[in-house]
Amino acid sequence: MSAVAFLDRAVAQAFFGRFAGLRPAQEYAIPHVVSGRNLVLVSGTGSGKTEAAVAPLLSRHWQDALRNEMLTLLYVTPTKALANDLERRLASPLQNLRLRLGLRHGDRDDLRSSATPHVLITTPESLDVLLVRREPSLDGVRCVIIDEAHLLYNTQRGLQLAILLQRLRQRTGHGLQWVALSATITEPSQVRDFLFGPEEPAEFVSCPVDRPIDAHIRWVHNAQDLARVARQMMDGSPTKVLAFADSRRECETLAETLAETLAGSLGPAAPVFAHYSSLSPTVRVETEKRFAEAQSGICVATSTLELGVDIGDIDAVMLWGAPSSVESFLQRIGRGNRRATKSNVIGIVTNAAALPVLEALQFAALIEAGRGGSLPIRRPYELFGAVAQQCLSVLASRDGGWVKMSEFMGLMERQAHVDRPRLEAIVSSLGEAGFLQRHSFKNQFGGAEGLYRLVDYRMVYGNFPMASQQVEVRHASKCLGEVPAANLLRIRRGDTVRFAGHRWRVLGAGPEGIAVEPTARKGPAVDFQYGTSGAGCEAHLLDRAWRMVHSGAAAFDDFAADLRRNVEPVVHHLRALGGINSIPCFSTTLGTCYLTFAGRMANTGVALASGQRNILVDNVALVASSPIDWSALPTAPEEYQVLFERLSDQTGDQTLYQSLLPVELQLHECTQLWLKDATVADVLSRLANSSPGRIDPAIGRLLTGL
Repeated sequence: MSAVAFLDRAVAQAFFGRFAGLRPAQEYAIPHVVSGRNLVLVSGTGSGKTEAAVAPLLSRHWQDALRNEMLTLLYVTPTKALANDLERRLASPLQNLRLRLGLRHGDRDDLRSSATPHVLITTPESLDVLLVRREPSLDGVRCVIIDEAHLLYNTQRGLQLAILLQRLRQRTGHGLQWVALSATITEPSQVRDFLFGPEEPAEFVSCPVDRPIDAHIRWVHNAQDLARVARQMMDGSPTKVLAFADSRRECETLAETLAETLAGSLGPAAPVFAHYSSLSPTVRVETEKRFAEAQSGICVATSTLELGVDIGDIDAVMLWGAPSSVESFLQRIGRGNRRATKSNVIGIVTNAAALPVLEALQFAALIEAGRGGSLPIRRPYELFGAVAQQCLSVLASRDGGWVKMSEFMGLMERQAHVDRPRLEAIVSSLGEAGFLQRHSFKNQFGGAEGLYRLVDYRMVYGNFPMASQQVEVRHASKCLGEVPAANLLRIRRGDTVRFAGHRWRVLGAGPEGIAVEPTARKGPAVDFQYGTSGAGCEAHLLDRAWRMVHSGAAAFDDFAADLRRNVEPVVHHLRALGGINSIPCFSTTLGTCYLTFAGRMANTGVALASGQRNILVDNVALVASSPIDWSALPTAPEEYQVLFERLSDQTGDQTLYQSLLPVELQLHECTQLWLKDATVADVLSRLANSSPGRIDPAIGRLLTGL
C-alpha cells in the first residue's frame, strides 16, 4: 500500500494529485510523520524531502489550523534565499487547502503586514526576533521542520536553534513534533543528538539517490581555454550551466570573462548571470527568475545557490576550483540534472590556482568520495557561544528585566554539556564585559549597557562569524578599510584606535561605519578584533586524496589529457615510495618538509608533539627543523590535550559571543574540531605507522605552499 493512503485525502490531492506515485523518500517518511513521530530524513537533492515532511504534518494539523486561525507549522531554513524559494514551491498546494503561507526574515515580515499565516517559513535568527518581541502567534505552533540540517549541525547557529526550540516549548506549554531534512548527513542520529538531545524519541530514514557522476576535469590556462570549454557545453541544443566560484571576486571575474568570450560565438542566446550575497535581494531574486526562464545560459554563483533554490533544470555544473569539503561538493553537483539519471560535472583547475596539481588531486578525491557516498564522521560538538547569545536574547525579551539563573538552566536541559558551573562562568563573563549585571543579593541577572547596544545594532539575534559582517573605517571621505561590525560594541566616541599602522581618534560609530581622524595621543588604544582564520581544506578530503594516489582509483580517468600528463608523473613518483604508510619528504633551507596529507590542524599537532620550535605548516605538509620520530607520535587525539591551546589557533572564525566566553570554554570549543572528527584519529594512526621516504624536491613543491 502506498504511503499516500496514510494522508488526509485533501492534503494528498493538494501535494501529490498530479503525480503518478510517491518518491522513495516520501514512501518511507510519511507513515512515521503522520503517526506523530519525530524524524531525521536524509535523501538526495531533488528527492521530494520537503513534501515528505510538509504533507504528513499538515495532514495531522491543517483542519485545526483553519478552525482556530492559528500558526501551526514552523519551517526553519538556513537562508533567506531558500525561504523565498520554498514560498514559491509551497504556495499552490497550501492555497488549495485554504492555508495561508507567510515569510519572516530580514527582508520581510508577514506577521506584521497580514492575517496570521497558518504556515510560516523563517530562519533561526528571525525566530529569535519573534521570541524576543514575544510574538503571540507562536503560541499555536505544533510542529517544526528544520531544512538543510547539515548546515546547522555542529555550528553555533544550530545550537542557537536548539535553545530557541526549547524556549518555544516552554512558551507554548506543549511538545513539538519535528522533522529534520538533509541531503548530506552520515549519521542521522547525531543530528537528533545535537539539536534535540539523545533522549528525544525519533525515527531515522536514509534514502540515498543513486545518481552516477559523469565528471570531466579540465586545466584552463587562459580565457581562450575557458571559452572553448564553455562553447563545448553550450553549442548544439539549449544548455543551462550553473558555475560555482568560492569568492565574490572570483564570481564577478568569471562571469565577466564568460560573457566576453561567449559574446562573439553564442551572443544573446547564452546569457551570463552572476549571483552572490552582496547583491541586493531584489537583484538576486530577479537573477534567479531570469535564469530559471532562460532556455540556455550560465549562472556563476558562490554558495548562495548551493542550496535548493529553484533555478530550473540544470544540464551541467561547473566547479571553478575544488570545493574544500565533500559535503559542499555533493550539494553543488546535486543542483544539476535533477530530471536525468546522472550528474554532469565539469571541474576547472586554473593557472591562477596556487597548486594546480594538488587541486587536481582534490578534484579526483571529491569525485571518488561522491561516487562512493563517503562523508566525514564528526560526533556532536560541545559548543557554548550560542549559550551566551541566548542568555542575552532572553534578557532582551524581558527588556533587560531580571532573570533567575534557574530559568537559564531550564533552557539548557537538553544540552548535557552545559552544567551549572559552566553556565555560571558564561554569565559571569558576560557581566565582566558589560552586557548584563548581577542582582545585588538575588541570583538573578538583568541587562546592562552592552545588551542595549546589541539590541540597537540588531546584533543580539545572530551567531554569524565576526568577520562576516563588516563596517567601513572612514577618514573624511576616504575609506581606510573594513573591520567586523562586532567592533561597534567595543569602541566609543573619543576612543583611540590602531588601524593601518596609525593611531586614530573615533569621531562616531554606528552601523553606517566608523568615522576617525588622525591623533598623536599616547597611552592605551583599542585594537580591532578580526576573528581567526579558517582551517582550510578538510582532513577527510586530503586523506582520501593520499589513499587514492596509491589505490589506482579510476578518478584519474576523468582528467583531460593535458591535465593527466601533468598529474601522472607526480602520482607515479609518490607511489614509488611504497604505499599509504609512507611519508614523502624533501630538504629545504628551513629543514625537512614532510608531506602528510593530514590537514592543517593535524600537521600543527604533529609539529608540536615532536618538539618543533618554529612551526611551519599548511594543509598538506609541515617543515621540521629536526627529524621527526613518527613511531613515537601519540595516536589518540586525547593525548594531545596539553597542546590544545596551540591547536586552537587553527579554528574557524569566532562569533562575537564565542569571543565573550571564558578562555577555558573558548579552548574547549576549539578542541571539538580535533576530538570529534573521526578522520583525525585515522590520520594520526596512519602517520604513526608510516616511514619517511625521499622524493624529488621539484615534485614536493608542486604539492605544498610552504
